[in-house]
Amino acid sequence: MPIMAGEKKLFVFRLRPSRRNYLGLLLVLTGFLLILLCLIGSRTSTDKGLHFARLTERPAGSLAIYAGWQGYCIERSVGDISCYSDSRIMTMPFDVTVVNMFNGTFPALFQDPAEQDSDLNPMALPNPPHDPKIYPASVLCLLTSGASVAAGIVFVLRYPRYQDKYFSRGFLAWGSAVLALLLLAQSTLMYQNGVKELNLVYPHLEAVVGPNLTLVGVAFACFAVAGYLLLHDVFKSSDEESALGEGYNPL
Repeated sequence: MPIMAGEKKLFVFRLRPSRRNYLGLLLVLTGFLLILLCLIGSRTSTDKGLHFARLTERPAGSLAIYAGWQGYCIERSVGDISCYSDSRIMTMPFDVTVVNMFNGTFPALFQDPAEQDSDLNPMALPNPPHDPKIYPASVLCLLTSGASVAAGIVFVLRYPRYQDKYFSRGFLAWGSAVLALLLLAQSTLMYQNGVKELNLVYPHLEAVVGPNLTLVGVAFACFAVAGYLLLHDVFKSSDEESALGEGYNPL
């Protein structure tokens, strides 16, 4: 057998799909689905549970408002649910957005507001409404993670013809992790602060943070771990070359 053929065979054997490849692909796919669920949540009655914030009347009643990234649902009573796609709900500051959007329909929720001292509560200072750019970041996250999933599927199905020698799957996964971390930071700042201000100022409503914030955090963890698994051979090769000393040529 020619030497070149033997070397090629060893090279293919080293890069064969392993459990790390399958686990990395599964984690990236999981993160992709979690970000997708966050993006489409609270736009129909079936996915009202996928929300970032929930508002209910105080004392406890039947009214509930579920806020997502690109829409919201209003539950007036059991089974009476109306959902709307409206990007205005994703505007900071969240507490001001909620008041502007729902004060005309549910004025009882926003009666008797408590005056806030800006010296004691800096969040009470006026803050002009602005778009935190969560939507474009989420779309970019879906594109990068989707590309990593597609490359992973091709790697598994088309091996050894496609070997991903530039480790595009791992770098795309880590790019998705960076975007997911940005989404987590922006969403935490937006919803946790907004919920806190709503509870402080308006005594007739109760606001709580929804489960979607946790989903974004889990998606970030999935992308980060998947990137490490898919780039494992990069770190392994670097360690082996360092141990062999300067001037070593693996070819």
